[in-house]
Amino acid sequence: MRRIVSLWLPQWPIDRYSRASNNTLQAETVFALTETAQQTQRLYAVGPAARALGLTAGMTLAEARAIHPAIITDTANPAADANALEALARYLVRYSPLVALDGRDGILMDVTGCPHLFGGEQAMLADIKNRLARAGITACAAMAETVGAAWALARYKAGSIVNKGTSLDAITPLPMRALRLDDATSLMLNRLGLKTIGSITELPRAALARRFRGNPAKAVTELLERLDQTLGRRDEPISPLTPLPEWQVKQAFMEPAQHLEQVDHALASLVDDLCLVLAEGERGARRLRLDAYRVDGTVQSLLVGLTRPSRDKAHMLRLFNEKLSGLDAGFGFDLLTLSALESERLMPAQVGDLRQEEAHSTALLMDRLAARLGPGAVLRLRHNASHLPERAQTVTTQGSRTLGARGLGWDNCPTTTAPRPLRLLPRPEPVDVLSAVPEGAPRSFRWRRVEHRVVRAEGPERIANEWWTSADDRSRDYYRVEVTGGSRFWLFRRGLYPVPGVRPGESELPDWFLHGFFA
Repeated sequence: MRRIVSLWLPQWPIDRYSRASNNTLQAETVFALTETAQQTQRLYAVGPAARALGLTAGMTLAEARAIHPAIITDTANPAADANALEALARYLVRYSPLVALDGRDGILMDVTGCPHLFGGEQAMLADIKNRLARAGITACAAMAETVGAAWALARYKAGSIVNKGTSLDAITPLPMRALRLDDATSLMLNRLGLKTIGSITELPRAALARRFRGNPAKAVTELLERLDQTLGRRDEPISPLTPLPEWQVKQAFMEPAQHLEQVDHALASLVDDLCLVLAEGERGARRLRLDAYRVDGTVQSLLVGLTRPSRDKAHMLRLFNEKLSGLDAGFGFDLLTLSALESERLMPAQVGDLRQEEAHSTALLMDRLAARLGPGAVLRLRHNASHLPERAQTVTTQGSRTLGARGLGWDNCPTTTAPRPLRLLPRPEPVDVLSAVPEGAPRSFRWRRVEHRVVRAEGPERIANEWWTSADDRSRDYYRVEVTGGSRFWLFRRGLYPVPGVRPGESELPDWFLHGFFA
């Protein structure tokens, strides 16, 4: 049976402002946040005392002061509210990995199979509300078997827990707005005498469609869709805020951990547990994340990447120890989770293989450098599926999982036997070339105002452009040349000379470029 928890935060902007400013508003303080729209200041959110006086969001500040001249106001920050709501949703991942945002003041959680870990559904819901209350957040919560039913109950019958098959009875007395309809549709239903959800469910579907005849088709479609979602006739999936980890282990504390030594000790136990489950699945971790949940409702995360899949416990702990000093315990951590965000199949390695040992030690060094300096500070070359020299390799960050030439199936293609220069210019540079025959090897060339006379030349090696990535379809003829001073260069001619009747499409004379240097 699916179990959905809907959290509604009716005073979220006020609570977020109070938490951010460390200024707990008194219950009798008449306070509101304002925003400027069309050169008019309006109330964005109001506190409990202001709401008791009849002040509502959307009212102009002048109207509010006419009702209560001593109102205290400050400027709203919707962007900070949205960021803080997302951070709160990440904190609630401690209850279920399927957590999603629900508008500007709500959070949805799919807790199917999770309540027994917290002592049952009632205990789980109470624990969520108590934690948020201790953090200074006003929350209304409800649990049901559909998203629509949980949403409606959280806003109109907070604290409800609806069992399987009883959603219809629970939402029948609720107003039409509980179906998540817009204001226009709700007003139209009220004018037709349909004021509660029960008044709609009692009507046959055909009669309901006839009653809406003449109204916009969008309103009818929205009404029926919302009704089906609330009653479970139509599925409504939850898109999680963060991708689900492949593997995850947890460690809860009886008392909040306020010292990093406690975190370090718990982390060693978590790494042991994670490596055990990875070994059972014959997998090795590629990316790890440590989430530390603080008692004030915030989460701090540490992310490490590994160049190669690994189950080396000591190596994982060394990587995390490079970053543990960045954690701020505040009033303490009450939960740690260690997640393997990415993993790969880890094949057995041959003992005593020098090449494997060298590759392994290099990977360990790259991991430690990336953990200490940041992943963007450690770069490596990656092979691309391209014959063009400047596109054959690119620089990527450490731990990148982008496919290389082998991943694209180029491992079966024949490799070129022509030598490549030791140094390749970032971009080919134009040169002036003198040749004995139009399409022959160069006899001399001028590069950067210096004349070079060619004594030996090898080639050509023809490389065609990639027609799917470039509008230039002219091929390249590469030559390896040696000049009188002993230096060796890599030149190419782009394009062919036009020949009447043979190559009528060639309208431009070819260009010569210098692309690299040999040792």
